[in-house]
Amino acid sequence: MGEIDLTFKPSVPIFDANVALGRRHDKRVVIDTTEGLINAMDNSGVERALVYSPHAAYFDTLEGNQLILELIKEQSRLIPQFVVNPATENLPDFASKVSKYNIRSIRILPIPHAYPFADWIVGSWLEWMQSINLPLWIDVEHVEPTQLYEIAKTHPKLTIVLIEVHYTHVPWVIPLLRSLPNLSIELSRFVINDGVSRLMDLVGEKRILFGSRFPESSMGQQLYNLHHNNLSISQLTDICSRNLNRILRLKES
Repeated sequence: MGEIDLTFKPSVPIFDANVALGRRHDKRVVIDTTEGLINAMDNSGVERALVYSPHAAYFDTLEGNQLILELIKEQSRLIPQFVVNPATENLPDFASKVSKYNIRSIRILPIPHAYPFADWIVGSWLEWMQSINLPLWIDVEHVEPTQLYEIAKTHPKLTIVLIEVHYTHVPWVIPLLRSLPNLSIELSRFVINDGVSRLMDLVGEKRILFGSRFPESSMGQQLYNLHHNNLSISQLTDICSRNLNRILRLKES
């Protein structure tokens, strides 16, 4: 076993693509405040984070999306992500809020929100997202794989980020990534033997995003792993920040 570098700090800018901020209705989390998140980011060398409300994801989307805006306020290091339930919400109203608050990405959870990820429910929403270049985050545990494939294939201009992929999803996620170039993958739970190397060979560094799944997981674990995979500084920068900046249409910090 190799030596562990206890003084490790990332060598490139870090932009975390998967962070929850705020209280959950069903359990306590280790950190649920903006101050606590910023401290954790500082300790791990993370410059910016894309944050969503777990309250929006698992209880009430409208309340949760408003909560995330209140929690981050003028904190420029935190970029808000809205959660939406397209089966029950009004598209014009939601689109107005996205424009008003300059929201750069959307997260959906079809299975917890009890609707099929099918064109007759989500089609008009995805057409709108394509039209304004608004990317979609989707947890692979919360969608049926065949439905995801069909929707992604019929909306080729929609950028879709697959989040929280782990070893049980590999048998279908790997062929999915190979088949559809509009898909990217976030790394927070992708901890398998030679996982980063396999993804590099499959899709290259432009479709891989660092994410931590904080506060359910620490920020440092996957960062440490990435820095010990023989990646060039350019490849590491793409995965750790540049790709997310590009997808969200943000300037690099």
